[in-house]
Amino acid sequence: MLVKDILVLACDFIENEALGKSIKENQTLSETESQEVDRLVKCFNLVNSEIASEFVPIKKVEQFDVENGRIAFSKFTSSPYKILYVKNSFGRKVRFKVFQDHIFALCKKAVVVYSTLPASQTINDEVESFLPERIYAYGVAREYLFMQGKFDDAEIFEERFKNSLEYICRQTPHARLPRRRWL
Repeated sequence: MLVKDILVLACDFIENEALGKSIKENQTLSETESQEVDRLVKCFNLVNSEIASEFVPIKKVEQFDVENGRIAFSKFTSSPYKILYVKNSFGRKVRFKVFQDHIFALCKKAVVVYSTLPASQTINDEVESFLPERIYAYGVAREYLFMQGKFDDAEIFEERFKNSLEYICRQTPHARLPRRRWL
């Protein structure tokens, strides 16, 4: 799905169908329309970061040679948001400590599993996600309406956004213990 498709749907939600039609048909935009599109793209990037940080983390795995117990963040291909765990070369989890510019772990080779935030997108970029366009559009409409000061309308889309995300991202039910038996 494209960011453009999400913005077209969000324009329907915020009752700006004319802008949505202009975006969909790749028409030349006026200066005010271009500014509105830029605001919508900013809203999309906020929503995309929120989804990645709170609901559906983007996990990455990388292997490093550890020097003096340190793994510099500059060696990562993406900027880590949260370090989930570190394993040594034998596959065992290792204790680690996160500092401002590095991770400290006592091993020679480390496999680091971490989550990261998505890069900023533009209107013509592809969004790789299992989430439907509708959820992103709810979030974009919410952010846009908050920016416009229409808090009551934004609250409606806030509820739709959160409920849809919770429904799709619902975890599997907790493990059930067998019933107790009397001996």
